[in-house]
Amino acid sequence: MKSKFFQIFLITLFAFQSCKKETKQENLSKTEVQKPKDSVELVSVENPEKKLQYSIEVEKIDSLEYHHFAVKKNINKKKLTKITDFNQAKKLLKGIVEFNDNSEDGDQSAVEKIHFRNGKEYGNTNEYDYYFFVAYYPEEDILLCEGGHTTDISFNLKNGKETEETGNPDYINFSPSGKFRLNGHFGGQECSSYFIQKKIEDYVKIVQLDEEFEKLTKVWLCIVGESFWVDDNTLFLTEASNFGKAKKFFKVKIIEK
Repeated sequence: MKSKFFQIFLITLFAFQSCKKETKQENLSKTEVQKPKDSVELVSVENPEKKLQYSIEVEKIDSLEYHHFAVKKNINKKKLTKITDFNQAKKLLKGIVEFNDNSEDGDQSAVEKIHFRNGKEYGNTNEYDYYFFVAYYPEEDILLCEGGHTTDISFNLKNGKETEETGNPDYINFSPSGKFRLNGHFGGQECSSYFIQKKIEDYVKIVQLDEEFEKLTKVWLCIVGESFWVDDNTLFLTEASNFGKAKKFFKVKIIEK
């Protein structure tokens, strides 16, 4: 009888331990699968400018084709309002741009500090490397200055972007609807830098034109002499640096991927 009782006890104990083990495994499985109540699934939000993908096609053309379209389109380029009077610009930019009013040499047009409209700030920390006022473009809210070696230095007062993305507004050439535009700036050496921008609320750089142009043509786009758009995606331009050679004519097409 004792032996039978002992066997029943062992069977009961074994069943209880098995049930406990299964319950523990089940709970562990549920814990691994279920997310904590306060967990948040992270979604990567990239800068929309980085998602823009564009390329260009470049075709070398002759002067006859170039001038045919230039005459046919008879394009009047949009001119931006340009304020070169320092005192007038200074009044318009009061509270936004601080100039060197206490300059002992009499040149008070050096930029000391900028309070951009989006909250960013710029301050010149090098007293021997000032940027001097050249012009203000109120439609674009761009301040153009001159640095050493007559370098173009520009600031978009809306968002704090500087020369590489803001360019010199004198270089700007809009496509017919304003969807794209050619822009550029002078870097202090013999050649300028050129890029294409697209209108997305404000204009953003989508193609570094001089770099892509050289990859495709083996021609250094040193100086753009003339340019005009035949439609929103097609730009005609001349490379006018010469280097002892005749002016070259090109058709540039923007490809949206």
